[in-house]
Amino acid sequence: MKKQSPVGLFFTMFLRASVIILGIAIIIFGIVFLTKVMKSDNKKAEIPPTTIDENVLTEAGVRDDLIDNTEEPTSETTEELIMSYDKKILVLNSTDKKGLAGRWCERLNGYGYANTDAKDYMEPLTATRIVATSEGVGEDLVQYFNGATYEVGTVTENVYESTEGYDIVIIIGINDDDGQSVE
Repeated sequence: MKKQSPVGLFFTMFLRASVIILGIAIIIFGIVFLTKVMKSDNKKAEIPPTTIDENVLTEAGVRDDLIDNTEEPTSETTEELIMSYDKKILVLNSTDKKGLAGRWCERLNGYGYANTDAKDYMEPLTATRIVATSEGVGEDLVQYFNGATYEVGTVTENVYESTEGYDIVIIIGINDDDGQSVE
């Protein structure tokens, strides 16, 4: 083995000591880093969820004793509106305006109710009546008329032809006269 000079021996020992000290420092910093990360994860789990809007309650802010669960749902809130797009609809004109029932059929066709027929009704009405053969069917049509009434039943009086086979019969009243006249 070769003998080193005192200066060479000093630098060799200094280099070895530096590597050992650096290794120990890396291990210590690693342990400190891991403990900080573990503590911050625990703190995140303890923080309740929040929202941007300060007026909204968060999950942590909800108190069950403040909520009134005694109210039963009503049929009005639980019923869904039955859409009548696929139903057979008869539109009857109770006014003296010629072609009114036909124009209402065209209008309803434009709204997506494609299976419509137009006929006349013998007795004049002020308000439109919507008569359906089963509950809920045809209620979606009320929105298109001025003050229309809705009922479940059949129309057998004051008609020139039978209304049998139709799911919905709409009798157009004067309130829903469109102001046009076809001669």
